[in-house]
Amino acid sequence: MLPAINTNFTHHISVSLANGGIITGQNSISHPSISTALVFGSAPSEIDETEQHDRIEDANLPGSLPSLRKQYITFSKADEEELPARIERLWYINPYGQEIRLSANPMVLNSLKEAQAVVYSIGSLYTSIIPSLVLKGVGEALTNPSIRYKILILNSTIDRETGPSSDPYSALDFVAAIAKAGEESKGVFGAVDRAKFKMYVTHVIHLQGPGTPAVDREELRGLGIEAIRVYGRRNEGEGFGRYDERGLIQALEVTMGKRDPRMPSRRNTLEGPAR
Repeated sequence: MLPAINTNFTHHISVSLANGGIITGQNSISHPSISTALVFGSAPSEIDETEQHDRIEDANLPGSLPSLRKQYITFSKADEEELPARIERLWYINPYGQEIRLSANPMVLNSLKEAQAVVYSIGSLYTSIIPSLVLKGVGEALTNPSIRYKILILNSTIDRETGPSSDPYSALDFVAAIAKAGEESKGVFGAVDRAKFKMYVTHVIHLQGPGTPAVDREELRGLGIEAIRVYGRRNEGEGFGRYDERGLIQALEVTMGKRDPRMPSRRNTLEGPAR
C-alpha cells in the first residue's frame, strides 16, 4: 500500500456542482454530520466566519477556511442528505481555499510504470478514487500502453457522490469522471473526447439489479470498453448489497486471462434472497 501523496502535511479537496455550488472538505462532500452548506468564494458570511475563527487560538493558520476546521465526530453514510446537483469536478486546495496542483508520490508513478493492470476499486468516487487520479503524473502513467487492463469495479449502489437520485451516475458517467481526472492530471481541462475513455478504463465489472448504476453494455463496447456482469448477494429488501467475493475474483481472473479453467464460473450468476 503506497500513499498517493508523499507529504507530512494534510491536504484538502473541493468539488464543484453542476448548479454552480462548491463544497469544501472531504467530510462535507461525502458524509456531513449536518446539512451541507454550499460555499461560494465571495460569500460575505464566509468572510465573517473566518474572522471569527481567527480570534480563537487553534492549530490552524489564520485566515484558513472554517469549513476545514469543523469537527465531524458523528455521521451516518446510511442516512445521507442528497446533493442538489451532480458533482462535476474535484481539485485540491490550500488552507485558504485556493486551488493547488500536487504531484503524485514518485513511488506510485514508478509502480504504475511497471504495472500490467490497474484496478479502480469499489469506493467513493470523488473522495477516494478521483483525488488520487488528479495528481500530477498519474494521468500520464495511466495512459501508458504497457498497462493492458484498466478495470473499474463499479459500486453496487448510487451514493451521495454519484447522485442525486433524480439524475444518478451511470457506468459511463463513472468512466467519464475517471478520464476527466486523468486528463486534468496532465493539465488538460474541459470536456474529454469519449474516444479517450478507453485509455483510462478498458473493463467495467458490475452487478445488475435494483439500485445498481445503469450499464449500457453496447454503448461501452462502442467505446472499446468491455462490461462484465458478476454474481452478487441480494440483501432482503435492499437489492444487491455487495459483490460475491468468489465471483468477483473469478471475474478479475477472467479479465486478465488468469482463470483456472477447472473452476466453474459464477460471474454471470445472481443469487436470490436468503431463506
